[in-house]
Amino acid sequence: MSQTFLLEPDIIAATENVMPDLNNDLVLAKNFLKQQSAATGDTLYDHLVDIVHKILSQQPPDVVDNFEQYSWAVKQEKFRPNFDLLNDVYLSPPQLSLVRRVDEMFRLVASKAQKADEMGEEEQELDLEEDNFKPRIADMIDNNFYFRECGFGLPDSECYAVYISLNMLAIKEPVSTVRFFGKIFGTKANYYVAETDLTIEELDRRIREFELKDMPGEGEGLDEARAQEAEEQKEIMGEGEEKDEKPKEPVPPKLPPEPVSTWQPPAPIPVERPGQGVNKKVFWVCNNPGQQWICLPDVTPDQIRVARLTVRCMTGDLDAEVQTFPPFEGTERNYLRAQIARIQASTSVSPQGFFTFGSGEEEEDIDLEEGGGDLDFNPNPFYQGHALKDLLDPNLTYWVHHGRHILKQGRTLWWNPNAGMEEGVEEEEDEGPPPVEPESGPPLFTSLSEDARVEGLSAWSVRTSSTLVPDRALAVLRSNLWPGAVAFATAGKKSECMYIGWGLKYQPPNFSPLQLPRPQDEYVVGPEVMEMADPTFADEEAYRIAHLPPPPPPELPGEGEVFGEEEEMED
Repeated sequence: MSQTFLLEPDIIAATENVMPDLNNDLVLAKNFLKQQSAATGDTLYDHLVDIVHKILSQQPPDVVDNFEQYSWAVKQEKFRPNFDLLNDVYLSPPQLSLVRRVDEMFRLVASKAQKADEMGEEEQELDLEEDNFKPRIADMIDNNFYFRECGFGLPDSECYAVYISLNMLAIKEPVSTVRFFGKIFGTKANYYVAETDLTIEELDRRIREFELKDMPGEGEGLDEARAQEAEEQKEIMGEGEEKDEKPKEPVPPKLPPEPVSTWQPPAPIPVERPGQGVNKKVFWVCNNPGQQWICLPDVTPDQIRVARLTVRCMTGDLDAEVQTFPPFEGTERNYLRAQIARIQASTSVSPQGFFTFGSGEEEEDIDLEEGGGDLDFNPNPFYQGHALKDLLDPNLTYWVHHGRHILKQGRTLWWNPNAGMEEGVEEEEDEGPPPVEPESGPPLFTSLSEDARVEGLSAWSVRTSSTLVPDRALAVLRSNLWPGAVAFATAGKKSECMYIGWGLKYQPPNFSPLQLPRPQDEYVVGPEVMEMADPTFADEEAYRIAHLPPPPPPELPGEGEVFGEEEEMED
């Protein structure tokens, strides 16, 4: 079926007069192919040129069948940088190393559990006899369930990973008990903290190392003294020989003695040995579950003293420098250990009667002034719990501290600095420092009702986890002095405390760092050392006139003539 096109007379006349031009048509077609795409900015002409160049350079078979694939490959190459050296380089994601460590941790714990399942009861008993005991790990998953009921705690996935990491710690390290202490936030990474007790063998080894630390120093001091005496004898002998051989040299003028400082530093406070006081527990930290647990060193009294005067956030790097005033001795691992000791001493709370003294001795029976004894307490097997109404009492009489109070010395057991000077002080009462009064803190199991108030508020806030279901409700205790420290207790026999925070203590006023001490006076202020104002010209002129030599005495009349006559007679 034919179609007829109706054209206007002007258009028909124009088409009849225009002759076909091949060059013009090629230019128009080329310009059409060079139109840029609004989305990518590419042109069909450049794309066809790239395809033809690729086909001619590679010369593949069956080009017609694979033309669409070549066109798609050319488009993909434009979106990739043409760096030949980096095309085949594979960069693993940063999460891959963490996943590998977690997988290794899971395999280690699973192999240990499988080995225990394959062993019979007799073999397990023999294994326990060889290893003395199996580490006791606190049920973190169960405790975290109760903390989540109270509105705190860790997510389930994170809690499970940390719990498996605690099992890895019990397998690799010589510990007898493992407990999750808490999580401390940092500016670059966070710290997961585990609280442990060492095995008897490991604790004895650390105590021996602690006791042997000072012995080499004493021997070195004796050796230095002997070497100094030998050098003095050599000098004396050498001077005697020089006197015989060399003539005497002129003695230089005697100079006044140099001033000697009378300030004496205070006696260093000894560190509490491992397994005692602030070093009773051993703490381990890691940045992520699956990483190797790192043991924190024992804390010293001076580190606790400086930490009390400092406000600093953690960075997550144990080797980071701690720049404070007063200067802190150690790196962030030491500062972290000092903060953990302070948090543990203030926020370790439990219901009354939950713990009991293990040896049955009372605290008053121990002579704390002589540094003897450190109370041990264990969970009370006869604890039956308290009513929820008593645990929610705002007076907090049913809650007690089971953390040892840290004294101003930085120790839990007071050390007498004048213990070796008492006899000398009795003989010479006028000389020597006065005796220091012993410090004492609140005893163990002191009620929370005796805690100091913070800005007129109680140091602890107590509430219930649920008012809708009283039968399943918990008593929740939150510290206002150390934000992030919480504890829970049920009406039955369960109670636990945990810390999740920045490791900073609440301070009501704005923090003000300790100021530098005032410089001491080198000389007594007096007219001899005080500066004077420069004299003016009038003062200098008056001083000159006042110090002029006296004028010669006037000559009497006649005296000159007689003196002249005498001279003539002499001539």
